[in-house]
Amino acid sequence: MAEIKEKAEANSSEAADARLEEMMSSDAKRKKKKRRIIAGILAAAILWFGVRPAIFGPEKEKDTGYVNFVAEKRDITVSIGGSGALMPADSYNITSLISGDILSADFEEGDYVEKDQLLYSIDSSDAEKSISQAEIALENARLAYDSAVDSFDALRPSASISGRVSCLYVKSGDKVNPGDKIADIKDSDNMTLEVYFNAAQTSSIFEGQQAVVTMTGTGEVLYGSVSHVSGYSSSGGGGSLLSEVEIEVLNPGGINEGGTATARVGDIYCAQAGTFKSGASETVTAPAEGYITSVNVSEGQRVSPGTALVSMESDSAERQMESSGLNVRSAELSLENALEVLDEYSITAPISGTVVEKNLKAGDKLDGGSSGVMAVIYDMSYLTLTLNIDELDISSVKLGQKVELEVEAASGRTYEGYVDRIGVNGTVADGVTTYPVRILVEDYEGLMPGMNASAEIIIEQALDVLTVPISAVNRGNTVLVVDPESSGDSQNGIPEGYRSVPVELGRSDDDYIEITSGLNEGDKVGVSTQTTSLLEQMMTVQTGAPPQEQGGGPEER
Repeated sequence: MAEIKEKAEANSSEAADARLEEMMSSDAKRKKKKRRIIAGILAAAILWFGVRPAIFGPEKEKDTGYVNFVAEKRDITVSIGGSGALMPADSYNITSLISGDILSADFEEGDYVEKDQLLYSIDSSDAEKSISQAEIALENARLAYDSAVDSFDALRPSASISGRVSCLYVKSGDKVNPGDKIADIKDSDNMTLEVYFNAAQTSSIFEGQQAVVTMTGTGEVLYGSVSHVSGYSSSGGGGSLLSEVEIEVLNPGGINEGGTATARVGDIYCAQAGTFKSGASETVTAPAEGYITSVNVSEGQRVSPGTALVSMESDSAERQMESSGLNVRSAELSLENALEVLDEYSITAPISGTVVEKNLKAGDKLDGGSSGVMAVIYDMSYLTLTLNIDELDISSVKLGQKVELEVEAASGRTYEGYVDRIGVNGTVADGVTTYPVRILVEDYEGLMPGMNASAEIIIEQALDVLTVPISAVNRGNTVLVVDPESSGDSQNGIPEGYRSVPVELGRSDDDYIEITSGLNEGDKVGVSTQTTSLLEQMMTVQTGAPPQEQGGGPEER
């Protein structure tokens, strides 16, 4: 009989050990589960068996090798835990790469500053000189570019007067150099008669007066107007003094340059016949070295101001224009950079927040970035805590989930937060991948950045449900229910005084598991005292023998 009992106890112990080993293996994978059930059993057992002898006297009943727990209702909270340091909502270190004397720093540690509020004003005289130099360089670059554009546009030499092409000097394909003649243009529609009058009479001749012109040889009479009266006199025949008068005459078509005519202005006649010349003329030349790609006019053709006479191409002119354009862009960028640098001489707050550190003051000198952190600003509108969540648990974490926090520096109080951000950039360490989850804490009275906090993300809660300790559940989802009339089943490892009951399981936390069917409230279930050697050792130390029965609280059998 003793051998059968020992075998049954061994089988029961092996089943319990296998169940515990399976649970611990799962917890080891997750690396986040707390193993507080052992401590719970231990504490309850120590408490009960420490005070029971004093109250009820020594334990009389036989050692069964099991501790009994009462199935009772409680709240189940499924959570994922972690810890870390509290941080402000945002922080910024004020630094600068410029050099100069600090003229003002009108703020102090502990002050609240608004975003873009002026913190430091630095002497900017050197920067302002650089801006002036950049502006001058830009203006010079633009002038050079305008000149290059003019040169490029001039590759289509054009007439600047109205007239007729009297001579073409080039043809398509010719190479020309700067200054080479392209064409002559003369205005033969408007002729000028240069004629001499007695100097004593020219004082009565004025510009704009009508003049009657008589062609020499044909006697044809034309009408014109005085366009110029010379103020100088020259000697004529017989010692007389003559002054030149210019008369503009519209060419009816028969006047040629070099023809002669006489003129009368009012009742004053010229002293001698004068000579016709074209009203205006010009010689168009090549603006740059290049090739004539096309000739757009012919000799004798009438042209107007702006009429392109030929088309040219010039690699040098194109390169010059492109180069000048790049110089303008470079000068613009230099000016933009100089203006941006000037902005850096007024250092403003990048965020709204509280100044927690001020290292430089008015009168100090900045030295091109070697001065270190000038000031530190914290945005304390809320605090954050980042937890590294195991890859096996991350799918259970959702935005907005409630989080409970405990802080060592504020013992006795629980703070609440919520999941604000779930990172997707995992970190691998020792073969385990974790993901950063940011917790936001809005009500943080009594807390400060840098404090260490433990947090539990509430995944799920079940209120007032029937539970037993996790370690009470055996393989096959069964529990041992106390039944004094049961003789047990040694072959299946069921000890005397217990019977095996199948149960359906629900949610669980680190200590307890929900029973959805198979048990009633108040039922007693057994957990082998050999579930863990540590438990057995501690029980023996405290009581001298393994405990026989426990409940959700001390319960007498």
